[in-house]
Order: sequence, then structure tokens, then C-alpha cells
Amino acid sequence: MRGRHLLVVDFVGIAMAAYLSLAFRYDAEMAIQKAILFAPILIVVLAVRVASNVRTGLYNRGWRFASVPELERIVVAVLLGSAVAMAIVYGTAVLAPQLGWTNDFPRSFWIGELLVTLAVLGGVRFAIRAATEWSPATSHASDPSLRPTLLYGAGRTGATMAMSAMRKPKAGVLPVGFLDDDPHLAGGLLGDLRIFGGLEALDMAIATTGAEVLLITMPDAAGIKIREVVDAALARGLDVRTVPSISDLLDGTLDAYRVRRVQVEDLLRRTTGTEHAAAVHDIIGDRVVLITGAGGSIGSELSRQVFALNPRRLILVDRAESALYLVQRELEAKRGRDHTRAELRAHLANVASRAAMDRLITSEKPDVIFHAAAYKHVPMMEEHPSDAAHVNIGGTLALLDAAVANDVGRFVLVSTDKAVRPSSVMGASKRVAEMLVAEAARRTGRPFVSVRFGNVLGSNGSVVPIFQEQLEKSEALTITHPDMSRYFMTIHEAAWLIVDAAALGTDGDLFVLDMGEPIKIVDLAHDLVRLAGRDPDTQPIDFVGLRPGEKLHEELFYEEEHVEPTSVAKVLRATPQVPPADVRDQVHGLLALATGGREVELRAALLDYAMRSVEPSRVEDDDDTTPAEPRMMPVESTEHPQPMSVAS
Repeated sequence: MRGRHLLVVDFVGIAMAAYLSLAFRYDAEMAIQKAILFAPILIVVLAVRVASNVRTGLYNRGWRFASVPELERIVVAVLLGSAVAMAIVYGTAVLAPQLGWTNDFPRSFWIGELLVTLAVLGGVRFAIRAATEWSPATSHASDPSLRPTLLYGAGRTGATMAMSAMRKPKAGVLPVGFLDDDPHLAGGLLGDLRIFGGLEALDMAIATTGAEVLLITMPDAAGIKIREVVDAALARGLDVRTVPSISDLLDGTLDAYRVRRVQVEDLLRRTTGTEHAAAVHDIIGDRVVLITGAGGSIGSELSRQVFALNPRRLILVDRAESALYLVQRELEAKRGRDHTRAELRAHLANVASRAAMDRLITSEKPDVIFHAAAYKHVPMMEEHPSDAAHVNIGGTLALLDAAVANDVGRFVLVSTDKAVRPSSVMGASKRVAEMLVAEAARRTGRPFVSVRFGNVLGSNGSVVPIFQEQLEKSEALTITHPDMSRYFMTIHEAAWLIVDAAALGTDGDLFVLDMGEPIKIVDLAHDLVRLAGRDPDTQPIDFVGLRPGEKLHEELFYEEEHVEPTSVAKVLRATPQVPPADVRDQVHGLLALATGGREVELRAALLDYAMRSVEPSRVEDDDDTTPAEPRMMPVESTEHPQPMSVAS
């Protein structure tokens, strides 16, 4: 129904509300006479009502999905109309008493008219929603294409999914009941579906309904809970599906077509804030933001999240043409849907080119730079140390120099846990990059900071996609060592916390993301095997040994770093080490070795310099020569998920 149609319906409804209000005060026959007598007042009421409805936007909204916010708007429109109409009527009576407008006019009219008008306006609009959601009571239970599905989570998401599945049978979901951990809901009904209870009622629910699928409808549940439900369902032969996580539902769309398989990221999911630190909007909103490595895993997710914060202009930089084009196209489409006003620009450029970075920063004048461009694959960089030096070190230096020369206000380096006591060229190059950022911050006094964290699940070339490809090909999973462990975080959470850290930064800060507990790669592999519907005990695994540059276990801090919490949970601040005074000279010396013909010499020099560079900014006891353990201050509201493991 279009706005002009609603206006006509409202006009008739308001007129009827005025008549009924008089009929409540008088009998029906006298109400007609009184309506003629009080016609000037009723005309004012009609005119004011229509004007207030237009002013409050009751004719330019989509009412098919009307909910509480729309009801609030209707109430505001009705109250505003009553207040203005009464002010006009009684104001006129005071200023022009000779008109006699209010003589014998019943004051009870206003209350009756308000209530009836509210019922008319609200009833018409919510009838539109009811008509949209109504579908004939046709049973799809006999449709063989529909799989009987239990929904775990009887909240708003579960109810929405159940209704969507009923309306859209082509999605292949036939809801047959609910499970929920809230004991007060057990035995009740949600719609026409029974709520059986919690996980302990799973066997009864399966026997009663013949369910073949368990759909997890808890988009904000922690990974440990998801794992518990998945284990129980798989043990009973159910096919397990889930709705996207809360971070993937920010566009507000949720229906039966968005059901997907449980992914390993769901098992690692941690509670993530839905609101950024207050300063985030100050540093990004209506600002010019530049992101290097925008086509990569972290860079592309940073681009999505920064774009959603409405910068004035977002500049995407990458040397990979296809990856840059894809993220640009994705954000352009998002701008069309969400009406984001941010200007979007993409630059195909190599951060290692000083001339290209000078031109780019000089022309774009960014307020904030997120530097995510880097070579990251450890074995590959062991074979190509010159490339690692040019991109990870030389690129950072070129970007920093251009940022300083053009008064860029904020610089954020995306670093890695491999920079701590590095055993690889990649880790050493990122450690030197951290030092360059700290030196530039100390020299300029600007909030140039580094953010250090571990592995992200699902990034290009990471272990999870490799395992998934091997499983699809029925190959043995290749793992370097049975005891190898790594810190893991989802890409969305890592990017979210990088943005928060950027807002917290002062000159030279080093932030470390709270990664929880390290996860054994073998356990991660077992979880992927189980999610693929296979038995981990029969899946072949080949242990191939440590590759060049790899360590069994990674660390997040140096022993000399004092670590303390910040105002953002899961973002820790490590006391920055004073960068060597000659760091820039040393870097130029390292880059001079990066000719491609002196790789052995460069590798040795790079690792030696990165290890020798650790100089604590403060030492509490000068006589104590024993390395201290990292000093961790209490961190409130942080969550440490348990390591992934195979259910016993």
C-alpha cells in the first residue's frame, strides 16, 4: 500500500474516530447533530492529524516489517496531533471568544478521539504486516524435499527462522520443534511448535519428531556452547546447521535461505562487542582513511568495517589487481544498498615503492592509515628474504616517511605474534617494522601504533583452507608436528579489535590482542574432520616436520614487556620498548643487502638485528639479570575459550 493510499485510509479513519468520540459522549443520533455544530473543531482536528502524520513520517515507511520502533512513531504522531489541535482550538477560544468554538464542547472528546485514532492508525499499519506474513495453512509435512529440523534456541532468531521456513518451503527446512537451555520454556509452545527443553531433551525430541537436522539459532552464542551442541548432535547422527554469527547479521537480513553448515570459526566464536570504543567514530567518521593490503584477508575485513563507520573517503591500496577489484566491487554494492555516503577509491600500488607511496599520500591526504600490506607466509619468506625485507620493512618505512611528511594524524601497523623472539625472516621483518613505527611515533609525538596478534581462521593460505581442500580430495591431512599450537582468532574479531586499538593509541603504543588460549593444530584438524561428517580416528594424518623458520609454539609478548589492560576488553597494551637510536640507519643497511643475491647474509643479519633490538623501556631492578616473566595486569571482561578438542 502506497503512502497516498494510506493517507486516504487515515483521513476516513480519523473522521470516524472523531464521530465515535462524540457518540461515546452522546447517543448516535445526537452525535450527528453535534458533529455539525462542532464542525470547525473537527476540521481543525482532521487537518492537524494529517499534518502531524506527514511530519512524523507515517507515509514514507515500509510497514511490511512494522515493529516496536514503528509503534513508537505512531504514538508520537497521535500525541503530537492531539496536543497541537487542542492548542489551536483553545488558543482560538481565548483570542476570539466571540466565535464560541468551545461552548458546550465535551472535553472527554479529546481522550476518546486520541484512543480511537491510535487504534485506527496502528491497526491499519500492523494489518499490513499481518497480511504480508500470512500464508494459507498448508501442511508441508509430506513434502519429501523438506527435512524435519529441530531448532536450538527459542529466542527471537529461532522464531524468525521458524516463520521464514514456513513461508519459504524451497529453503528445505521443516521446523518440528525447539530446544532451549532456559528451563522456564520447557514444555511450552513457540507458535505451534513445542519447546522440548535443553540438550538433555535431545533424544526425546528426536524420537518424538523424527528430526534429521539440528539448526542452531543462537547467532551470539560463544564457541564453547556451539561445540557442546555440535558434539551432541553429531553423536546422534543429526546433520548440523547454523544461522550466521551476529557479526554476519549486521545487515538485518535473516531467513531460511541463510542456513549454512557449522564452520570451525563457530567453534572458536567468542563474545564480540557490538559497539566500538567511543573514540572510534571520532577518528574514522567523516575522515579520510587509507588501508594498505585492502585485498587481503585482514585488509578486506578492515575495509568492510571501516566503510560501515562512514568515513568521508576510504582509499583501498593493494598490488593484487583481482583482490583489489573484488573488495572495491563489494563495497560499491554495499554503498548502493545501505546508502553509505563515503567516497570510495582504489589504488593499484606497491607499498615498497617509495615514489608511489609519496604520490599517494600527498594526493589523498589521509587522516588515518591502516597498514595491513605484508608478505606473511613463513616458509615462502625463508626462501625470499629480499622480498620480505622490501615489502615488510621497506614498505613500512616508505609509508611512515610519507605519512610524517604529509602530517597524517594516525598510523596503525598490523603486526604478528611471529615478531616475538622471531625464528623466521617473516617474523624478524615484522619486528623491525614495529621498531620503525615506534621510532616514528617517538620522533613526531603522533599516535603511530602497532597491533600484534596471532593467526586468523580462514585467511588466504592458512591452515584451515588447506585442511578443507585436503578433506575434499580425501587426502591425508599434513601437520608439521603433533604438539604444534597456535593462537587463533576470527578475521572479523581481529579487524574489529584493530579498529578499537587504533582509537586507543598514543605515540608509540604497542597493542596485543587477547587471543585466549593457544590451540593445538591436531585438535583443530580433528574438529574440521568431524564437521565434515567423518570420524577423526580414521582420518589419516601425516606429520611432515617443522618447516624452515617455524616454531612449535608462538608467543604474544617479550619477557621484557609489561602488559596491562585497556578500556576495551581483549585489547592489551604492552609497554613499548625504546627503539634503537640507529634503527633507521640499520634498516637502510638491511635493505642494501636485499639485492636477491645475498640472501644468506641478509637472513642472518635480519634475524640477528631483530633479536638484539629488545631493549626494555624501563627496568625495575638494575641488578636483576634474570629474564622476567611478562607482567600481566588483571584483565576484566576478557574471555579465554578452551582449546578445541575431540569429544571423548
